[in-house]
Amino acid sequence: MSPVKKNPGQPDPGKRLTHWLLAATLALLALVLALQLWQLFQRGEAGEGGVPSGKAVEDQKSLSPGKAAMIEELQALNESLDAGALAELSAEELEQLWQAGAPGMPIGASAAAGAAERYAGTLEMDSITSSVDPELDETPAHYEVELQHITLGSFQYKVDAYSGQVLEGRANLFEKIPSVEETGGEPDSDSPEEEPPVPLTGEEAALAAALAHAGVRQSEALGLGAQLDWEDGVQVYKIDFYAGGKEYEYEIEADTGAVRKAEEEWKDHPGLREEGFIGGEAAKQTALDHAGVPRAEAGYVEWELDEDEGVWVYEIEFRSGGVEYEYEIDASSGAVRKAEQDR
Repeated sequence: MSPVKKNPGQPDPGKRLTHWLLAATLALLALVLALQLWQLFQRGEAGEGGVPSGKAVEDQKSLSPGKAAMIEELQALNESLDAGALAELSAEELEQLWQAGAPGMPIGASAAAGAAERYAGTLEMDSITSSVDPELDETPAHYEVELQHITLGSFQYKVDAYSGQVLEGRANLFEKIPSVEETGGEPDSDSPEEEPPVPLTGEEAALAAALAHAGVRQSEALGLGAQLDWEDGVQVYKIDFYAGGKEYEYEIEADTGAVRKAEEEWKDHPGLREEGFIGGEAAKQTALDHAGVPRAEAGYVEWELDEDEGVWVYEIEFRSGGVEYEYEIDASSGAVRKAEQDR
């Protein structure tokens, strides 16, 4: 049998198969390389805040579905916000940040407390505790920080939510008090030469300053009440009480105990002569218990004794968790006459 002759114009089938396999292999390698480059590009963007990576991904896996959804909404509003940093915020902070339109990344409650304590000079003091309320949906956005010292009393601060700058509050609580020589004053010849007195601070000290100025003993002061407020950029205690047929009104500087205002008027209140009022402290505790708010978490607890339709009541105001509470407590029975909340 004679061999089969190949057509010179027909390609070799073996060579054609080899060429096809080589082309397919090259295409597959190119596809794998392109996929690896795309993954590297995505990881690079995650480092710039685009897609969470590493620990941020692990943190997000541990979040509740609601908080994770809120973080996604915030990143949709502002792509520069880091998912890991957002995860460190409380649900209340996230909600307020969303309401404000997510203009930037707030410093957080812990950093705000640290800024207030550095400003007050109490950062290293074990006797300082703080409660922090975020107000990110207000202008300017800030944190309200309350510092409490066992001897100096309570101090309130406002800290900018984005810069960490202290907007309001007293600096350097332990700063040395000027002596008579430093102030240029004359010593009192009737008083013994002792070390300079500690400045009056806190509600109790402010009450003592007002009573001393009026020459009234605390046991004689009826309807004694104090309310912390701001006047011309200065934090003051507004104090009212009745004694000897007179009504007294005072404004005492919270950080120095100085008397800014002192007024008195003949105005007897027979109703106040009745004994049996529960007292401001008991009224405050009644309101806190009714609201279910621990005393340590309540900021700006203020009270005042007032007459409402012939009934003497303690008017109580405080904040906690972004909620403002207003109460009226019957001064005689301690019953809750009014309880309102405002977010």
